[in-house]
Amino acid sequence: MTKKYIIALFIIAASSFSCKKFLDVQPKSRIKEDLLFEKETGFMDALSGIYTLMARRDLYGDKLTMSFLDVLAQRYRSTTKTSPYWDAANYNYEGTTGIGVRNTIRTIWLSSYASIANVNNILGRIEEKKGIFKDNNYNLVKGEALGLRAFLHFDLLRMFGPVMATDPTAKSIPYRTMLNKESQPLLPANEVVKLIINDLLQAEELLKNDPIVSGAANDYNDFSPANRKYRMNYLAVQATLARVYQYNNQPAEAYAYAKKVIASGKFTFVTSEDVSNTGACRDRLFRNEQLFALQITNMKVYTDEYFSVVPTTYENQALNNDDAVINSVFENSSTDYRRQYLWESKDGKLLHTKYLQFESIPSNCSWIKNLVPVERVSEMYYIAAECSPDINESVDLMNEVLSHRGLDPLVGISSKAALQQAITKEYQKEFFSEGQLFYYYKRNRFTTIPGSTVIADNKVYVLPVPEDELIFQ
Repeated sequence: MTKKYIIALFIIAASSFSCKKFLDVQPKSRIKEDLLFEKETGFMDALSGIYTLMARRDLYGDKLTMSFLDVLAQRYRSTTKTSPYWDAANYNYEGTTGIGVRNTIRTIWLSSYASIANVNNILGRIEEKKGIFKDNNYNLVKGEALGLRAFLHFDLLRMFGPVMATDPTAKSIPYRTMLNKESQPLLPANEVVKLIINDLLQAEELLKNDPIVSGAANDYNDFSPANRKYRMNYLAVQATLARVYQYNNQPAEAYAYAKKVIASGKFTFVTSEDVSNTGACRDRLFRNEQLFALQITNMKVYTDEYFSVVPTTYENQALNNDDAVINSVFENSSTDYRRQYLWESKDGKLLHTKYLQFESIPSNCSWIKNLVPVERVSEMYYIAAECSPDINESVDLMNEVLSHRGLDPLVGISSKAALQQAITKEYQKEFFSEGQLFYYYKRNRFTTIPGSTVIADNKVYVLPVPEDELIFQ
């Protein structure tokens, strides 16, 4: 099956995510699609295509990690109305100037449901073709697909759903489980959470023999242990369950799943040697801490624009900040790896270098390039610390991360309030340009987002569902 045809198939499948603009699959295309799913490799190609869609700039290759969501979290300097990020930084979700916030939100919605449509295309066909799979591949493909469906719906819920702690029954998003043109209602947020958890629990069961855990070899390269962290693997499913349970105010369950991921022993913290290395050999993404990451196409082109000195002012395109702001975030630390090695001052500007890409990497440090972390093991420590019933254990969990960030341990933490303050500081330092901080502020109901004077109510925390989707509600 040619790459050109597979991409065309994704476009056809994606047409069902918008009821208003559904395109019926023509007989010729249906025949080609049927041929794709006649072989095990066809399902694997279709699954790989979903990761390609997720890695596009509309989603995790840009908007949901390094730019739009982190602009909402006040990560970058955007202080004048001439900034392309002014509307986003001031939560004007109907804005059409600059980056065009209204259209950005609509594109995120549509692109997410396009990916979900392709997942549902696989899930709608895999049962009748179960016999074509060898070894454990049926379980791996179906498990990944269910995990991705839940993962994508969860991030949509975190953006377009209510603040769960205050209004869990408010209408949020549709939960699409079939590839069709039928309108789906906006479900109450708590019902969406149940559907997400159900998909994740099924995925966890199917993926229990995932090579990332067993270390087993497999004939299909993408299922080899070395490549599994670039897929929705068993441990990524468990990490997503930890996120979902915490979001849904189920701390015991969140704690249990975060501890499972930690106890797997499959991830190691970055070393001072790797993070302090020079040039292309510096481990800026803490590669061995990644639970789930996506490889991005042509990433260097726009990350050079976002995190560089090319723009004449901050108000052009660069996504950076001032020394005073960043030093305050990192509490003026001279030893924190994340401040010391992931920021560089140049021509009077402070540049974020997490996504710095080099044309070539020496053979002695030739790890995979163009990656964006989606889930990392440090977050599991934070979730376990926040949800643990034992504050002493919480402090120990936090200190484990701090010891691998060049920092002294926490001392004198004896209250939940003090612990939460320490966790907040870590989220602010740890997930720069990864899109997680806005969700943290929303879950914890910050009345104002640090760096903004806008009151953080539902008008800030709940992105508007595109109008053409509301027609059918």
